[in-house]
Amino acid sequence: MRYALCTIPMVFILVLLPGLGRAQGILQGLSGYSETEYDSFSTTSKDATGTTTKTSINSLRERVSLDLNTTIFPNLGLRAGGMFEKDISWNKTDGMNTKSTTTQLRPYFDLVFSNPIYTAGVGYNRREETDKATGSPSLTTVNEDYHAILGWRPVGFPSMDFLFRRTNTFDKTGVTENVTTDFFNLSSTYTYKGLYLQYQGTYIDTTDKLNHFETTDMIHTGRITYTDSFFHNRVSFNGSYNVIFDETTNTSTGAAVGGTISSQIFPFAGLFLITNMPTMGALSPNSALIDGNLTVSSGINIGVPPLGGNADPRNIGLDLLNSTQVNELFVWVDRDLSSAPAIANSFSWDVYTSSDNLTWTFQFTVSLPPPPPPPAFPTGVTFGPFQNRFDITFPNVVTTRYIKVVVKPLTAAAAALVPSFANPDRIFVTELQAFLKKPTSQVVKGPGAKTTRITHLLNTDVRATILNIPTLYYESSFFFDREDPSGVQTYTLSNGLSANHRFSEIFSGNARVAIENGEQQNKTRTAYIYYASIVATPLRTLSDTLVYSGRQETVGGKSNDNNSIFLNNTAALYKGIDVNLNGGVSFAKNEMGQSQTSTIINFGSTITPHRTLTLNLSYSDTITNQSGGGLPSSSTFSRRGQVDLNYTPFETLQLFASVGVLLEKDQKTQTIQNYGINWSPFPDGTLQFSFAFNESLNSFDNSKSRVIVPSLRWNITSRILLTVSYLNIRTSSKSLSTDSNGFSANLKIFL
Repeated sequence: MRYALCTIPMVFILVLLPGLGRAQGILQGLSGYSETEYDSFSTTSKDATGTTTKTSINSLRERVSLDLNTTIFPNLGLRAGGMFEKDISWNKTDGMNTKSTTTQLRPYFDLVFSNPIYTAGVGYNRREETDKATGSPSLTTVNEDYHAILGWRPVGFPSMDFLFRRTNTFDKTGVTENVTTDFFNLSSTYTYKGLYLQYQGTYIDTTDKLNHFETTDMIHTGRITYTDSFFHNRVSFNGSYNVIFDETTNTSTGAAVGGTISSQIFPFAGLFLITNMPTMGALSPNSALIDGNLTVSSGINIGVPPLGGNADPRNIGLDLLNSTQVNELFVWVDRDLSSAPAIANSFSWDVYTSSDNLTWTFQFTVSLPPPPPPPAFPTGVTFGPFQNRFDITFPNVVTTRYIKVVVKPLTAAAAALVPSFANPDRIFVTELQAFLKKPTSQVVKGPGAKTTRITHLLNTDVRATILNIPTLYYESSFFFDREDPSGVQTYTLSNGLSANHRFSEIFSGNARVAIENGEQQNKTRTAYIYYASIVATPLRTLSDTLVYSGRQETVGGKSNDNNSIFLNNTAALYKGIDVNLNGGVSFAKNEMGQSQTSTIINFGSTITPHRTLTLNLSYSDTITNQSGGGLPSSSTFSRRGQVDLNYTPFETLQLFASVGVLLEKDQKTQTIQNYGINWSPFPDGTLQFSFAFNESLNSFDNSKSRVIVPSLRWNITSRILLTVSYLNIRTSSKSLSTDSNGFSANLKIFL
């Protein structure tokens, strides 16, 4: 009660502050809110043995936030503010009661001077969190950050940007963590016509005062890029040279050395693909995954898909260029999920590796919470509390060139467990980082252990027009990668011809042949690549494409052959009826003499008989036969069909239904059904009601899940909002059935 009364003055301050803001110019950029939320959630579960478990959670949360964003002088801006939050929860499990309290305080300020030439600024932010639970001592952890920036962008001269950041992470008792990290970064770029020069220097000093070790990492990166065209644009050239110097020093600062050290691995490319067949298919490049920006979205959304949206797993990967040891990945997101553990814990991550970005091998599944007992260092997944990332630590080290994590997007049932979690449909991945984590005792030897790595990357492309009709090009590229002092190097020289020609208004064609010579893992490599396609467009609404492609590759005297032929057809039969039919055969033979033949057929159709109704049909059939190589012959198949129906009779009502069937060799036929309703009869009114229903059924394990969420939103005034919602979740399977009910009330007062 005392706590609730303490928040009343804050509410009155928030109500009165708008008047102060109008009276004082500096407060015109002031914004904020006060939020009070009560949640009640109970679950009854029954397992296959008949054992029943009852759990109930009641929580009260108070959050007050103030933010000031103003201009003190024409070029001097100030951002300052903070947030206070207190969360009290009472848990009861089979008659046992526990109480936990979490208090958070997050002050910050940034002062920035900026004009077209200069930028300078300083800032500070702090996140202090105190956790207390029944039977445990109170623990306060702190993450504070000091930072300064300086930028210079003169016209016609190289730009310069400098960043300094000191981060202290510790607990006030000095028992669990005490780490200080100093980060210095200097970058400069210069562009003149087709010439681009870039330098970036980074120095990172991390001191772990509890485990008595210090790590310094100095990285210098230089890049030269030149692009131009010659002879009236008949010849084009693009070339780049990168050199990276990385020196890491690990030093023991005391007799006792514990903990772990993570060494970051800098990838060559980021990769991404949405597919429900994670063992097959090449991922597409996504440079935003490795651009070093941990806050800006890479376009990969793992939030709740809309009704009828694509819920297939997200495949997020890296090209490490060379075969590299990895046992830890950071998946950064643009939101803090530490205050919603039910959301963070619902994600499960499958790790896959590949040598060619075509065929992927499953390694293991990593999910929250980490499995006990812990080995030399913990494995599993953690999130936060101070960094917006999933820390995925493997149970074993993997050595690979390509690596990816496969994760399904957030489900509506998981999102419903946290009614206060805003915008569950928007959780964007911002970055993917790879590391090799080792116990400190294996890395630190004596007063200091220094490792140095120098990487050279050279990439050139030349394209020359030989004929205009038919269009004929000569293409040449050279790629070189070397890492010292190991001396490991890879290079590829490619020479080829490509042509395209339109034979008539209906037929056109493309073709390419190339030879690649190079070195890979100290082995000579030769590859012959060929491709041809014929495109027929007899009607504006009809298109047919026949594609033949092949690759014959020899590495160290061992050959791998791949050939395929596919026919792709698309047609708009009538207005509102679109169909596509694709099929083909691929042939592969590896260095062990094993042959694989795959036959693939895909069909899809979108039917829109009325603007309120959309019907999607899809079918895929894959048959794979393997033989040779001293192994017994085998044959597998996978057939998948699905029907989706979206019906929106009114703007306020949406109905969705989906039925899918999956048939695989030696597996029980799997039928998946999904039904949903979203109804918001008064979307623009002062009093808004919404109703959401979703039910899914899976015949594979006889599982059934049903989620019902009615909610009421009352816009009391333009600055006072009350939201009340009820939640009912029922799930059942062969091994477990649960019945959950929840109630949530949220009062929010804005400035």
